[in-house]
Amino acid sequence: QTTIENENVLSDIAKNDKDFRVRLNALEMISNEDILADIAMNDTDSKIVSKAIEKISDESVLIGIVKNSKGPFRNEATQKINDQSVLIEIAKNDEDFVVRATSAQKISDESVLTDIAKTDENSYVRRAAVQKINDESVLTDIAMNDEDTYVRRAAVQKISDESVLDDVAINEERLTKVICDKCGSENMTVKSHKASNPDHSYCAWKIIDYICNDCGNIVSKPL
Repeated sequence: QTTIENENVLSDIAKNDKDFRVRLNALEMISNEDILADIAMNDTDSKIVSKAIEKISDESVLIGIVKNSKGPFRNEATQKINDQSVLIEIAKNDEDFVVRATSAQKISDESVLTDIAKTDENSYVRRAAVQKINDESVLTDIAMNDEDTYVRRAAVQKISDESVLDDVAINEERLTKVICDKCGSENMTVKSHKASNPDHSYCAWKIIDYICNDCGNIVSKPL
């Protein structure tokens, strides 16, 4: 059985040996999660860092990595955390928008997700939160009012109420100024909406058909 003294030697090898393969082999033999965390937070090789985080299972150690370090690997550690209170704290307060988004994707409380979707300054984080929300009244509000096109689209993908989609399409026309590609008119009216790929709705855009009131031309745009 490996002792802590042996693991300290292995730690020194994993941190300092000039041969990457030797370092990786030493790392594979380390089970002490505090040593693994130290390697994860201080090593400069992304493969070594990823392997160290992969071997850590103690959430308190993973949380320490996220809260007490600055490297890009913090997102990998966040992906392994399940404690909802910690994820909420990270999603609301972390300086790194990618880490906030990863946390949001693991949160189950829709009231928290709604707050993030409506208040986070970064559209990537807002979109991640929207993708976890099922309340159509909240989704409608976001689809109508968020300043970012892709956040609005993320909300639209989860709305099933046809009358709401009509309202959203009209609002989108106002926001984006749909122009007829035949005569140049802005006098457009929503004609219909449909999924771009109805057999794969999880990745389909909703497509809006607008009809030009001046020449009758149909213009299709993703909503």
